[in-house]
Amino acid sequence: MALISLGDMAQNFMLRRMTSSLKLDARIAAQELTSGRTADSGKALRGDHSRLAGIETSLNRLNGYRSATDAAALTAGAQQQALGVVDRLTDGLAISLLDAETLHHGGMLNARIADATERFEAVISALNTRQGEKTLFAGIASDTRAVAPSGSILTAVETAISAAGAVSAADIELAVDNWFNASGGFAALGYTGGASQTPISVSAEDKADLAITAADPALRDTLKSLTLAALAGRPSVAPNADTRVDLARRAGGLLLQANSDRAVLSGRLGVVQARIDQAQTRNQAESTALQMARSDLLSVEPYEAATRMEAAQNQLETLYSVTARLSRLSLVDFLR
Repeated sequence: MALISLGDMAQNFMLRRMTSSLKLDARIAAQELTSGRTADSGKALRGDHSRLAGIETSLNRLNGYRSATDAAALTAGAQQQALGVVDRLTDGLAISLLDAETLHHGGMLNARIADATERFEAVISALNTRQGEKTLFAGIASDTRAVAPSGSILTAVETAISAAGAVSAADIELAVDNWFNASGGFAALGYTGGASQTPISVSAEDKADLAITAADPALRDTLKSLTLAALAGRPSVAPNADTRVDLARRAGGLLLQANSDRAVLSGRLGVVQARIDQAQTRNQAESTALQMARSDLLSVEPYEAATRMEAAQNQLETLYSVTARLSRLSLVDFLR
């Protein structure tokens, strides 16, 4: 058999190629050993990628739900906190306004009305709370405030009272009620947000309804009762003490009912928060199971990967030794 020899350049190229190949084998084996996943998914799956594709699709879908549930949880939590602020601001105010015996004392009456006016402004501020660039209770118009300033509302309502010719406390209350319920009143001038947000999908089966706006009846009635109390301090609306006392009492009664309605609203929001939390838990459990299934499909045996890495290293060391010996071969050394 004829012996085929290689020239120096061809031999050098062959050795370099073998070195690169062995280094690549060692690097791949080391990567698989540390990550626990195969570097050649096609070989591990024997060309059938359908199961892996299905798992990846489900994981991508769950990642989308995770973003939605995280955002919904933040929004619901912020809304619940804002409602808590409103509760604290109105806590005890209804009873103090209903306290007829105390209210007959002029100085105390004026102090209670002034306090109600300040709380009215603070409640509006709470309903205009923003989360980042989003106003929580403005519906789809989240880039604007939800409620107009207190001064604008009081001026608009006072104009409506004057137009209605209301003088008695009962007539004034009716005019205030009409303004807050009419389409051209609070809905047009007081509430500056938009329509309610559509429900958000938080899983394949569940949706979170975060459609609460400042125009919700419970919040609107809270603002109505505080408006009535604040107007009791305006001489143009209530020129005498008896009218102021009667308006304060009526405002207290309305606020007491509004407090109850807000508790229901807060409870409804709590149910939505629980649904979001349950969806997060289910989605996370499903995601974990899918990740484990994907790991099983693409996992490698650590012992087998370590054996391949050691074999590649041994072959590489042998190749280095052979290369070193070949580099010392020369005709001069042979003739010596």
